[in-house]
Amino acid sequence: MAKQISFGTPVNDAERWAFSMLADELPENYILLTNVEIPTKSGQAMEVDALVIGEWGVYVVDVKGYIGRLDAGLHAWSLDGRQVDNSLAKANYVARVLAGNVKHKVPVGVYAPWCQGMVFVTGRKGEEIELEKQQGSLSIYTPTQIVQALTKEWGLTAPHKHLVTDEQKEMVLKTIGQVALVEQRNSKIQDFIKLKCLFIQSGLEVWQSEYNPGGWTAPWLLKILVPTQFENSDESSHFEQRLRDEFKRLQALSGCSGVPHCAPLIQDGEQLVLPIRMPLGVPLNVLEHENLSTYQLLEILRRSVSGLQQIHRRGYTVGGWTSNCVFISDQGDVEFIDIKDNLNTSEDILAYAASFLTLAEQTKQPRVYQWYRLAATGATTDLDALRCDISALIDNGVCDTLPERIAIQTGAIVDHHYRLETFIAATEHSQFWRARHLQGHYQCGLSIYDKVDTDWLLLSNLYRSLSKVYHPHIEKVLAFGQLPQSDELFIARAWEYGESLQELNEIQLGQPVMWFTQLLSALQYMHQMEIYHGAICPMNIICNKHKAILVNFGIGLDIATSHYASRYADPQMWAAEGDAEKDLYGLVASFIATLTPIKLQGDGGQAGIISALHAFDKTWFGEKTFDTCLKVLNFEFDADAGQSYLEAFDVADKLI
Repeated sequence: MAKQISFGTPVNDAERWAFSMLADELPENYILLTNVEIPTKSGQAMEVDALVIGEWGVYVVDVKGYIGRLDAGLHAWSLDGRQVDNSLAKANYVARVLAGNVKHKVPVGVYAPWCQGMVFVTGRKGEEIELEKQQGSLSIYTPTQIVQALTKEWGLTAPHKHLVTDEQKEMVLKTIGQVALVEQRNSKIQDFIKLKCLFIQSGLEVWQSEYNPGGWTAPWLLKILVPTQFENSDESSHFEQRLRDEFKRLQALSGCSGVPHCAPLIQDGEQLVLPIRMPLGVPLNVLEHENLSTYQLLEILRRSVSGLQQIHRRGYTVGGWTSNCVFISDQGDVEFIDIKDNLNTSEDILAYAASFLTLAEQTKQPRVYQWYRLAATGATTDLDALRCDISALIDNGVCDTLPERIAIQTGAIVDHHYRLETFIAATEHSQFWRARHLQGHYQCGLSIYDKVDTDWLLLSNLYRSLSKVYHPHIEKVLAFGQLPQSDELFIARAWEYGESLQELNEIQLGQPVMWFTQLLSALQYMHQMEIYHGAICPMNIICNKHKAILVNFGIGLDIATSHYASRYADPQMWAAEGDAEKDLYGLVASFIATLTPIKLQGDGGQAGIISALHAFDKTWFGEKTFDTCLKVLNFEFDADAGQSYLEAFDVADKLI
């Protein structure tokens, strides 16, 4: 691309197209002066369409937008049979004047460069033109030949051919006069100085620039729209509206982290300019993330999700997720420089997760990288949960040093918060412990699972669901994560005080119906949200004089079904039953088994529990309650959506 210095404005589309083509296709060491005036001895000036200072000579180029067949001779020209001016004669005359001026400028011992005239016939943007020259040596060229003529030795008409030196080029520029001043004027837009062209296509340009009001400088980007460079007014209007819309978006998002600052639009009659502060740091695709610490990676992710949330809360989306449009600074700041607002929120989060997944996986923090994996497939859009998890990891300092693997034993500390105190039960792939929260000094339950990649999706979804709901008769889930240097997961939950239904030594009149009714209301609530226990048994029901609470709700399932709940949650027996029906069966069977002598229960299976139910006085038990319990135990009860469990069991008036 040649260095172009514009002294004036192109007078027609032919000149505009010709200058653009020459600037794009001529070599970098060429200088293209457009719409420049050549001074004469009389003080008058002759305007030249283009002056090319090249490798072999200096060319005075006259641009003609002729369309059709041009017959060009030494003295006369015709276009489709009509006489037209001989433009080459004029160009050669101006070239002789320029050569004479240069000779008077050069010092002794320096030769003036060869100056010659040339005509560039453009046609209609390079097409619809046919040229017939009566003499092949005439310097008249179409778009297919002009660049070769300007860059090759054969295009020169000089009797002796010599390369143009840098000193000779300087002499030509001095002869023209004020070239540096004009170049500075062209490179300056108000207080912005253009430094480097990053992109140019049709009438769109992107420049790296410097803001220099005096005394200090700052790097900026300039998005420039030149309406006259487009093929038609419709295209120009379309891109102008896009630039104005981008300005409105940046103004609306002003103050959001992750959004670059922009200055007001500049419109000087010839161009529309949007100045945007140059983003700090480097693009995401060249970020050397392998050299970053876990803490630095988490800080980048935290700032990226915070910025994205702020943008979404103002009703916009990023949309521009190519890796060279996301910048990361040394301090971990994240900026999105291509905010298009062309996606919905879910699509934007999916694209965001895909862009930052590599960084997330490098943290080796499962609660972080698992979120990005899920979000990159569209399985989650919960930015709040991610931001909280990242902030907790940073605040707790778990990333300052590489944590050591934890041996699961009494006294071990999990997640910097929970100390294991009493082992309760275990299976091949899980353990259940009573623990103590170190900062809060209260008891809690802690379940540990191995095979993190296998169980993560199920357990993380259960944790998210249970941690966001509350019911007084359902245990409260506290925390969820992965143990360091291992593939083991943990879930911490509130410890409920009382005794299990199976271990109660004394039951007062009225307590069983109170507890049963409370747990029915809890199941009703959870089933409406499609959350199921799956292992209800007497050991998973904690009772005190005020209330009953379901524990191991959705977690600890492996332990429960392998041990004390196997009689109430037999997978083979329930293969054809729904999740809601299984929970109701476990609840009814638990109370029947607890309130009747063991000798009446037979083997404790379905038939034994039904036999124990018939030992009750139906009138005392309540006929509707008795019948519903029997239906549940016989798998004849359908837990339809919207059905009231309390009314079905006729205990609605007994809820306390």
